[in-house]
Amino acid sequence: SFHGNFKFYLFDDGPNDMRPAEDCMRVNYHLPPKSSGDKFEELDVYVRINQREYLTELFLLPALREHPMRTMNKEEATLFVIGYAHGMARMAIPCSAYGGLKKEADQEGWENQVEEQLAQDKYFQRNGGRDFIFLHSRYKWDVSRRYNMLLDKAPVITTFDRYSDPLRTALPRLWAQDKVIVTPYVSSVALDWWYKAPPPTSEKKTKFYFRGNMARRAGDRWLLPELGKILPGADFADVDFWKHGKAKNFAPIVKASAEAFRKASVCLSPEGDTPTSLRLFESLVAGCVPIVTGDPKKIARDLPFPTLIDWDEIAFFVSPLKDVARQSGGKDKLADFLDQIAGGQQSPEQAERLERMRRKGIEVYDKYFSFFRNPRGVVDAYLFESWVLLQQKGVVKAADGFPVKK
Repeated sequence: SFHGNFKFYLFDDGPNDMRPAEDCMRVNYHLPPKSSGDKFEELDVYVRINQREYLTELFLLPALREHPMRTMNKEEATLFVIGYAHGMARMAIPCSAYGGLKKEADQEGWENQVEEQLAQDKYFQRNGGRDFIFLHSRYKWDVSRRYNMLLDKAPVITTFDRYSDPLRTALPRLWAQDKVIVTPYVSSVALDWWYKAPPPTSEKKTKFYFRGNMARRAGDRWLLPELGKILPGADFADVDFWKHGKAKNFAPIVKASAEAFRKASVCLSPEGDTPTSLRLFESLVAGCVPIVTGDPKKIARDLPFPTLIDWDEIAFFVSPLKDVARQSGGKDKLADFLDQIAGGQQSPEQAERLERMRRKGIEVYDKYFSFFRNPRGVVDAYLFESWVLLQQKGVVKAADGFPVKK
């Protein structure tokens, strides 16, 4: 039913055309032009990790423009995709396009033009925008008041976190209706664009790996140094990219971390500001089986493309570190559990399971999460999950046997 009947219309003209914005963003961040074969080579050097991980529109929009399910006839469309992307727009300023954008405040006028175009469109009016979807991968929510009001009426949001406080506060009706499609974060150039096949688990030199800010309140990462002391084979290190200033100062660490990821069997992925994090996806592409710590219910709802992916086949999910810390002997129990997975207590059966998970994780990443090497695959999964959601909400006719939730 999906491949035979589904089509989408992309609003990609006038204020919704993000191609000039990408050109301006590339100039602002000293990136090669998009026509270059090296168009992503410098992304880790000039774009900070906390910006690069949210740059989904940089890959999704070109893939949507070229997708075979795209129709130029609105009457044929099952889904309407709003081409304007707030995050990329913010990074494009200053920009000579769109009437001239000199400062961030000028973005309000741009967004009001987007709102006006959509509000006057008869297909938006037809269903009140219920079959429209928009992209927002920026952590902050600072869109214009008019555009905010339009988006909260009905459209589905594409974002990275179902539990984002800024978005839930700004779009209460949309969030109350649970009209959210979660997409993966953008991994580093060093891991994805410069992909290297990781070795099998039996040849890994590091058993347990973590790199990140251990002082962060979110995720209770303060427990990791203590865990590392009692866990044989652990390589945990405190790394804070903020202390390095510009992206180019941190780029060598990103590259070195990519190599270390590939040499590790199991990578810890504690929750951060959100239940999931970039580390989950970088573990998968590196062939390092993720151990995701956090609230199981929240994590389950925050994983991308749940209809297509059996996440238990590619990752382990354990209690939040704060719960581990509160339990009597909790730290020792977690260390013992990890040691059985990949350490000295590992059984032959567990070794086989870990290798299966490693291979499956790479397969899933390549098929659904690789923005650099397979953006079409990311878009395929994104469109499929959108189609599923529209059926669940009763916006489009459900396929035979599909359980509709209203």
